[in-house]
Amino acid sequence: MAAGDVLWKTKLPSTDGNNGWVTVHEGVVLTGSDARSEYKGQHRENKMADQFVTGLNASNGQVMWNFKPDAPVWNFMGSFAGDGTFTFQDYEGKAYRCRVDDGSLIWKNGGFENSWTDGTSLLGPNKVVYAVSNRDSNGGRDAPGDVSAYRLEDGKLLWRTEVPRPPNNLPAIGKLVGLSGLSLVQPIGQQCQQGAPTDVYALDAQSGEVQWIFNGPSQKSPLQAGDRIPEAMAQRALAGVRPITLPNPWSAPTIDSNGVVFIGSEEGPFYALADKDGDGQVTTAEVSSFDTHACFSGSAAAAIAPGMLVTTSIDAMYVFAH
Repeated sequence: MAAGDVLWKTKLPSTDGNNGWVTVHEGVVLTGSDARSEYKGQHRENKMADQFVTGLNASNGQVMWNFKPDAPVWNFMGSFAGDGTFTFQDYEGKAYRCRVDDGSLIWKNGGFENSWTDGTSLLGPNKVVYAVSNRDSNGGRDAPGDVSAYRLEDGKLLWRTEVPRPPNNLPAIGKLVGLSGLSLVQPIGQQCQQGAPTDVYALDAQSGEVQWIFNGPSQKSPLQAGDRIPEAMAQRALAGVRPITLPNPWSAPTIDSNGVVFIGSEEGPFYALADKDGDGQVTTAEVSSFDTHACFSGSAAAAIAPGMLVTTSIDAMYVFAH
């Protein structure tokens, strides 16, 4: 750690081809791997996605196992349960629970055949797995999707709530201003579509009932903020990265200890949200924002430390002191 020396390096067919997370626990590194434009043995155009979830030894990098879900994974993130198991979802919204040591399946449930989302599942402290799904592979500005809750123990469906736009983001879980119990904060919207609106929903984590809604900005142009700047495209190309980001509609949300939600928009603003009057709608008077003039990666969540909050758009890091 002190010197930054390379301890090991392992070559995989590919690592996550999108905005996935690498997670580590119990001596095992989890990642998506072997990204291909393939869906159940058939070529699928413009859907380069990981065919496997791979577990590697965290000490030496040796591949321990590969697990092939029913559909590929997109923006993969494994959530560790702390009992030798982990959970995740595929891009059809099917939730899985597997063993950490060998990748073997314990249960799987849900999902919509032939659908696609770049949203990500989350395991809550209440031992509930929250997964997101759309109903086809195309989505659209007003195409409804679903947020589903599954019991960690056996994968039983506890509730499913329809949202009016694609839930193409990772949710967050925590306690919100003015509400008792846990809430699930789910960003929604269809990215990469000019004129498409975006929203943030707060749901009761136990029942799935809607608690409040924030109506975010609509996408102004064919590309999101920052992506549509020719100079920025040229700089990325010179740096050897793809010239445009094509991100999720929102960053991943973060909930602070006061119950305020922090989240970045594809149109550039970074928001602090709270339904202070409890009327179920987060209005302009209840919102603070800072315009970064650039979109956010869907895997980028604000980090909070005592007296400090840090967030990253696609081109800069912002540090706010309290």
